[in-house]
Amino acid sequence: MIKVQHIEMLLAIDRAGSIRAASKLLGKTQPAVTKALRQAESELGVAIFKRAASGVVLTEEGKVVLRRARVIQSELRKLQEDVDQRRGLATGRLNVTVSPLAASRIVGGTIKRFKRKFPGVHVQISSGHEPMAFGPVREGQVDLVIGPEPHESDSAGLSVHFLVETSIVVITGSTSKWKNATSLADVLEGDWLMIGTRARLPFLQQRFFGLGLTPPEPMITSDSIISVLSMVQDSDLLCTFPEMLLDEAETKWRIRALDLREPLQSARVAITMSSERPPTPAVQYFCDCALQVSKNEFG
Repeated sequence: MIKVQHIEMLLAIDRAGSIRAASKLLGKTQPAVTKALRQAESELGVAIFKRAASGVVLTEEGKVVLRRARVIQSELRKLQEDVDQRRGLATGRLNVTVSPLAASRIVGGTIKRFKRKFPGVHVQISSGHEPMAFGPVREGQVDLVIGPEPHESDSAGLSVHFLVETSIVVITGSTSKWKNATSLADVLEGDWLMIGTRARLPFLQQRFFGLGLTPPEPMITSDSIISVLSMVQDSDLLCTFPEMLLDEAETKWRIRALDLREPLQSARVAITMSSERPPTPAVQYFCDCALQVSKNEFG
C-alpha cells in the first residue's frame, strides 16, 4: 500500500516538473526521490510519470493518482487544523470561492465576524461560478462556495445551505439601442456577454428555453464583474445580471436594466460545502457567520 510520505513526494514531482527539481524542493537526494517514486509505482502497479523533454509529465493513470493524492494531502492538513482549532489554536487556512453577489454583499461582514474568533486563520477568497466551482469542493481544494446553488443534477457529494434568492435582469449601456426594449424576443439578435466562463452557458440557455426562446450565443465571457460592467457601459452589449447588485452598479457605471415583460428565472444563492468531509471548527464558524450576515442583510 502506498505510504503517506509518498504523497508529498508525488505532489512535489508534479509541482516541480522533474525528479531533480523535486529533490531540491523536498531537501532530499535525487536517488532517494527516484527510489520512493519507484516504490509508489510498484505498490500501485502503474507508471505515474513518464519522461518528457522538460523533465517528467503525468501518465493518464498518474493524473488519477495525483487527483487522489491532492485530496489526501488536503485531508491530512485539515486533520491537523481540526485538532489544533479544537485545542484553542486559531490557526490554519480557509479557501472560499464567491460569486459577485456574495463578494459585494456577504463576504465583507462575514470576514469581520470570523476574524474576531479566528484571527490567525488565513482566508483565501477567490472568484468563481457554478458549475466549475463545485469540483474543487468535492476534491477538498476549496472549503466552501458562496454563490448560486448547484442544480440537482450537480449536487452529489455537496451540502447546500440556502441564503437568498435574487431576480435576474438584463443590462445594457445607458445609451444602448436596446435600452427601450420590452421583450427578450426583441434583443435575441443583439451581442451578448456572460459573467463566468462558457461552462455556465447551459445555465444561461435554460433561462431562455424556459420562456420558449432560442437562447443567444454570448460572444464574450468574463469572470470579472468589473470587466463585464466596463464593457457594457456606453455600449449595445447585453448581459444577464443579479438584480440585488443593480442599484450599486447603476451608481458607478453607465448601464441600465431593460424593463422586460418576461421575468427571467431567479438565482438562489447558497453556501455549498462537501457533504462527505466534516468541516473544521473554522470552516463551520465561517459558514455560521455567512448565514448570520445574510440574514441581517436580506432578512
